[in-house]
Amino acid sequence: MTPFPVTAEKQEPGGDSPHLAYHLYVHEPGEVEVQAYLSPAFDFTGTGGLRYAVSFDDAAPQIVNMHDEGSLDPDHFRPAWMGMVADNIQISTSTHVLETPGEHVLKFWMVDPGVVLQKLVVDTGGLKPSYLGPPESFFRPGE
Repeated sequence: MTPFPVTAEKQEPGGDSPHLAYHLYVHEPGEVEVQAYLSPAFDFTGTGGLRYAVSFDDAAPQIVNMHDEGSLDPDHFRPAWMGMVADNIQISTSTHVLETPGEHVLKFWMVDPGVVLQKLVVDTGGLKPSYLGPPESFFRPGE
């Protein structure tokens, strides 16, 4: 019997552990910000937040807690939760450095069960503010 997501085992990111991989191209090397658009979720584990990991190429996965310290504070949590539920989205961010221009592979790793990814936005600089992020990029294979 396959376990439900909330009863699945926590995973150590890296190697053959569960992950999604996205090929992308950057024109300039440097710092990039990855915004993970996640479904709102409570920390049902009671361990200080639900985690996932992000990496590029063969770099070590960077573990990210989708519940920042402020969101665990009851006085801060209620208004933040109401906004996340109204938008049906919770945005969590990580920062990475790409040393070279060209093709890279972005990997989104499972760490804790219950994290539901809706979309990823990679900001290489100049991302304009928008409600729930920019539209999906056009993918044209083989060119």
